[in-house]
Amino acid sequence: MKLTSSGIVNGIILDKYGKRGDMNLSMPFIFSEYPLNTVSFALVIEDYDAIEVCGYDYIHWLVANIDLNYLDEGASITNKDYITQGVNSNNTNSYIGMAPPDKMHTYDITLYALDTRLNLSNGFSYSELHNKMIGHILSQVNIKASYDN
Repeated sequence: MKLTSSGIVNGIILDKYGKRGDMNLSMPFIFSEYPLNTVSFALVIEDYDAIEVCGYDYIHWLVANIDLNYLDEGASITNKDYITQGVNSNNTNSYIGMAPPDKMHTYDITLYALDTRLNLSNGFSYSELHNKMIGHILSQVNIKASYDN
């Protein structure tokens, strides 16, 4: 399975998807080479480097029930009809851009191909997502990308 984004160039997240751009503008993604029996996708963007700063991994975006093999730029705002969004670390149901306070941070972006749509509503938690995915993950891929402070 492959996950790509035009919002990431040479491993660096473009400025416009974080504090030097629009903090609410989610990156575009394309999913390819996923299992044929995939019914939906889930995507998680998190920052483990934040643990040193705030004491926990920072969740930037939780998305489930993605029916298409892509997410448009700004999908967090404009494409709510085909995604279900969970609560990020700012306690909102949307994407929140990168804003590392101390140094360059590396972000983990994980895509899951699932054999079902998940019974989740907007505002679900990270733990709810993981619990609902148990036994339904067909494949997963993780990419890493950085954003400088």
